[in-house]
Amino acid sequence: MMREVFQAERGKAPEIVAAFKTLTSAFEEAGYTNLRIYVDYAGPMDTVVCQWEFDSLDQYFAMERQAFVNPDENTQAMIDTMNNNAKSGYKEIYEVIQ
Repeated sequence: MMREVFQAERGKAPEIVAAFKTLTSAFEEAGYTNLRIYVDYAGPMDTVVCQWEFDSLDQYFAMERQAFVNPDENTQAMIDTMNNNAKSGYKEIYEVIQ
Protein backbone atom coordinates (compact mmCIF):
# COMPACT_ATOMS: atom_id res chain seq x y z
CA MET A 1 0.00 0.00 0.00
CA MET A 2 1.28 3.45 -0.79
CA ARG A 3 0.39 6.85 0.55
CA GLU A 4 1.38 10.18 -0.86
CA VAL A 5 1.18 12.89 1.78
CA PHE A 6 1.19 16.53 0.73
CA GLN A 7 1.32 19.64 2.84
CA ALA A 8 -0.54 22.21 0.75
CA GLU A 9 0.09 25.92 0.80
CA ARG A 10 -2.41 27.56 3.16
CA GLY A 11 -5.90 27.31 1.64
CA LYS A 12 -4.73 25.24 -1.37
CA ALA A 13 -5.78 21.77 -0.13
CA PRO A 14 -8.83 21.72 -2.47
CA GLU A 15 -6.52 22.04 -5.49
CA ILE A 16 -4.41 19.10 -4.25
CA VAL A 17 -7.58 17.05 -3.63
CA ALA A 18 -8.77 17.75 -7.20
CA ALA A 19 -5.39 16.62 -8.59
CA PHE A 20 -5.55 13.43 -6.52
CA LYS A 21 -9.07 12.76 -7.84
CA THR A 22 -7.63 12.87 -11.36
CA LEU A 23 -4.82 10.55 -10.29
CA THR A 24 -7.16 8.03 -8.65
CA SER A 25 -9.22 7.82 -11.84
CA ALA A 26 -6.08 6.78 -13.74
CA PHE A 27 -5.15 4.36 -10.95
CA GLU A 28 -8.60 2.72 -11.07
CA GLU A 29 -8.10 2.11 -14.80
CA ALA A 30 -4.69 0.54 -14.01
CA GLY A 31 -6.36 -1.86 -11.56
CA TYR A 32 -5.20 -0.34 -8.29
CA THR A 33 -7.56 -0.87 -5.36
CA ASN A 34 -8.70 0.67 -2.07
CA LEU A 35 -8.18 4.21 -3.30
CA ARG A 36 -8.79 6.84 -0.64
CA ILE A 37 -8.22 10.57 -0.28
CA TYR A 38 -7.97 12.06 3.19
CA VAL A 39 -7.71 15.63 4.48
CA ASP A 40 -6.59 16.74 7.92
CA TYR A 41 -8.95 16.81 10.85
CA ALA A 42 -6.26 17.26 13.47
CA GLY A 43 -2.54 17.84 13.12
CA PRO A 44 -0.93 20.03 10.47
CA MET A 45 -3.49 22.05 8.52
CA ASP A 46 -3.87 21.71 4.75
CA THR A 47 -2.59 18.12 4.73
CA VAL A 48 -3.91 15.87 1.96
CA VAL A 49 -3.24 12.13 1.78
CA CYS A 50 -3.91 9.84 -1.16
CA GLN A 51 -3.72 6.09 -0.50
CA TRP A 52 -3.98 3.06 -2.78
CA GLU A 53 -2.96 -0.58 -3.06
CA PHE A 54 -1.26 -2.41 -5.92
CA ASP A 55 0.34 -5.81 -6.52
CA SER A 56 3.82 -4.82 -7.67
CA LEU A 57 6.16 -2.00 -6.67
CA ASP A 58 8.11 -2.53 -9.90
CA GLN A 59 4.95 -2.14 -11.97
CA TYR A 60 3.95 1.01 -10.06
CA PHE A 61 7.35 2.69 -10.39
CA ALA A 62 7.57 1.77 -14.10
CA MET A 63 4.18 3.44 -14.66
CA GLU A 64 5.23 6.49 -12.62
CA ARG A 65 8.51 6.91 -14.53
CA GLN A 66 6.69 6.57 -17.86
CA ALA A 67 4.20 9.28 -16.86
CA PHE A 68 7.01 11.78 -16.26
CA VAL A 69 8.95 11.06 -19.48
CA ASN A 70 6.51 12.69 -21.87
CA PRO A 71 3.38 13.65 -19.91
CA ASP A 72 0.14 14.25 -21.77
CA GLU A 73 -1.79 17.48 -21.18
CA ASN A 74 -3.85 16.11 -18.27
CA THR A 75 -0.83 14.60 -16.54
CA GLN A 76 1.15 17.82 -16.94
CA ALA A 77 -1.76 19.82 -15.49
CA MET A 78 -1.83 17.50 -12.47
CA ILE A 79 1.94 17.81 -11.99
CA ASP A 80 1.69 21.61 -12.25
CA THR A 81 -1.14 21.68 -9.71
CA MET A 82 0.93 19.69 -7.22
CA ASN A 83 4.07 21.77 -7.83
CA ASN A 84 2.24 25.11 -7.58
CA ASN A 85 0.05 24.36 -4.56
CA ALA A 86 2.12 22.09 -2.30
CA LYS A 87 4.79 23.12 0.18
CA SER A 88 6.10 19.58 0.56
CA GLY A 89 5.24 15.95 0.05
CA TYR A 90 6.46 12.43 0.62
CA LYS A 91 5.57 8.78 -0.02
CA GLU A 92 4.93 6.03 2.50
CA ILE A 93 5.08 2.39 1.38
CA TYR A 94 3.61 -0.44 3.46
CA GLU A 95 3.27 -4.18 3.07
CA VAL A 96 -0.38 -5.15 3.52
CA ILE A 97 -0.56 -8.08 5.95
CA GLN A 98 -4.32 -8.52 6.31
